[in-house]
Amino acid sequence: MKKFSCWIEYIVYISIAWFLNLIPFSLSLKAGEILGNLLFLFDRKHREITLTNLGRAFKNGKSEKEIFEIGKACYRNIGRSFVEFSRLLRNNREYIKKYITIEGLEKYIKAKEKGRGVLYLTGHCGNWELMSLTQALRGYPVNIVARPIDNPYLSRRVEEIRTRYGNSIIEKKRAMRGILRCLEEDGTIGILLDQNVIKKEGVFVDFFGEPACTNKGLALIALKTGTPVLPAFIHYLGEGRHRIEIGEEVVLEKSGDPNMDVVSNTAKFTKIIEEHIRKYPEEWLWLHRRWKTRPDS
Repeated sequence: MKKFSCWIEYIVYISIAWFLNLIPFSLSLKAGEILGNLLFLFDRKHREITLTNLGRAFKNGKSEKEIFEIGKACYRNIGRSFVEFSRLLRNNREYIKKYITIEGLEKYIKAKEKGRGVLYLTGHCGNWELMSLTQALRGYPVNIVARPIDNPYLSRRVEEIRTRYGNSIIEKKRAMRGILRCLEEDGTIGILLDQNVIKKEGVFVDFFGEPACTNKGLALIALKTGTPVLPAFIHYLGEGRHRIEIGEEVVLEKSGDPNMDVVSNTAKFTKIIEEHIRKYPEEWLWLHRRWKTRPDS
């Protein structure tokens, strides 16, 4: 039954994606935003998580009405991103070239010249799936750390899209060995560092004024290998257009105490992500339980 339900789920998705590729781009984007509005209306569980998270993050800075509107906009971003990703089933490289720009690519090239690979620091902001595809299409492929989707049929199709133009997937469950091997070959790694982890995998650092258990892997790797860490985020500009912004290399904290350095650099990385979210709060994935793991009392 599980295999059958996965197959039905896959057929439904492919049918929707096929339809979205038939209608005009502007209309499909509107359909995505309507889908987001409907999800916000009917997905009570994740709507409550979203509004609770927003309330915790902006408890002293935004009214209940503002928080509610940001929550709705977050869902519209999810719906629109679903449409944009689904339209990539047609291998639409012309869409990427026309609608997505990169600012700061010269910073990436400069970091790459060091010959130690590059670690991209990013999060679930905007349509993050488009970043690696856009860079790969310009001749600079990325190795993406990701967990397979539970539905194996959907997982294979999503992986096929993600690995276009030379990109590769490093399975999240056994990522460390794959990351180190990739960096030895001067590769580029994209790591999303904005999700909750269990205590043994992370350290607690400040995120919007509250301790958040954050994966310590990026700090460990950067300190061990000396690989440059570059922030990179994507921002929606309207009418289907996006801008990828690559920031300056992050200067690592090195006190001589390995444990302290892991914590301080993880905090530094998290602060960079928070600053981007504060600029574009409607584009972050607020329905994730970011503060789920709590410190020992």
